[in-house]
Amino acid sequence: MIFMSIATIVAILIVWIMPKRLTKQEIYCTWIVMALLTRTFDQLLDQVFHLYDQLEQYNVDGCTNWQVIVLQTIFPGAIGVIILNFMPNHRLTFFVYIVGCTLFSVVFEWITTRVNYLTYNNWSLLYSAGVYFLGIIFLRYHLSFLRRSKHKV
Repeated sequence: MIFMSIATIVAILIVWIMPKRLTKQEIYCTWIVMALLTRTFDQLLDQVFHLYDQLEQYNVDGCTNWQVIVLQTIFPGAIGVIILNFMPNHRLTFFVYIVGCTLFSVVFEWITTRVNYLTYNNWSLLYSAGVYFLGIIFLRYHLSFLRRSKHKV
């Protein structure tokens, strides 16, 4: 729990001090969408299909359920905003960027397994790599949608 608390604080600080390439509305929408998507998928994959456990069903280190849910809601939103903020426009550069972000995410998740935040049942880092890769592509289209919609209003 301490590891994810520190990671969440660091992610929030990065969002706060990074040079912004996104509008406040884009940050707000991205944060909400990422929080909702990750909470939904984590609940489905963890609680329904039991493919992995996050903090052994929220009962580790004396943490209460709401503390874990707050972290699991804030962290993905912050990471989504960071990834989207620095995402390059050019396709070749984007491909290198997506590979780098996916590798970073896989290493980060591997660390979470080592600190017992995440325990795999029928899941593996390879599945996560695919999810991260597709998630970053989703973020690119998400921003495109937001910017396209802004001009039509």
